[in-house]
Amino acid sequence: MAARFRSRPAGALRPASGRRHGMKTFYWCVAAALALTVCAVLFVPGVDDFVERTFQRYVGRAAR
Repeated sequence: MAARFRSRPAGALRPASGRRHGMKTFYWCVAAALALTVCAVLFVPGVDDFVERTFQRYVGRAAR
């Protein structure tokens, strides 16, 4: 018996698989967090010092 395949309309997109969709969501969240951090550093006083201290703490811990 021959296998039957359903065809999609020409413009239809394939639904994202679970793993690919999860990684895509992860990257969008990282980009949003980065954009939010940049905006906060630019426009909120004192945030730049907090971000710098936090970054130095994690970098210093990783260097040891």
